[in-house]
Amino acid sequence: MTEASTPSINRRTLLRGSVTLAGVAVILPSMASLSGCTSTPPSLTAYGALIEAVVDRIIPATKTPGAVEAGVPQYIAALFEQHLDAAQQGELITALEAIETRTRAEGHTSFGAASADQRDGVLTQVANEKQPGWQALRDMAIFGFYTSETATEELAYEEIPGRYNGCVPLAEIGSAWLERGV
Repeated sequence: MTEASTPSINRRTLLRGSVTLAGVAVILPSMASLSGCTSTPPSLTAYGALIEAVVDRIIPATKTPGAVEAGVPQYIAALFEQHLDAAQQGELITALEAIETRTRAEGHTSFGAASADQRDGVLTQVANEKQPGWQALRDMAIFGFYTSETATEELAYEEIPGRYNGCVPLAEIGSAWLERGV
């Protein structure tokens, strides 16, 4: 092999390449901001009180804590911001606005100011309209509540209740060994 065919790099070529690479690393992020304005993602902060009032009617507090005490409004807000795409966010906001619109059509100032019976009536009407955003909001409230630590402690959930005893005379348990259907 001759010396002319072996690849070599000199110090100037190495420095030029390094400076170019560093310059690209500095300039590219700033060029991305020149692409123009982008819309900011929607937020549920304006709907916080409405969400709280809605989930309180979906799972109200009784002898056990309700959805509000279990932190469901915060769960829905986090889910909205971190996991829903733009279309799903739009559906949810549309459902919330439909609830407020229906409440005002009934003659109330806001959903939170209406009585419990009036809120239930509004939610029934919105549910009968079969809006996808309403169903998603309802599902998030139920799932958020029943997977919360508060609900599982209060409802005394046992994953596998009781103990297994395979040798029990049929006369002791009767013919119906399962009280409810599966």
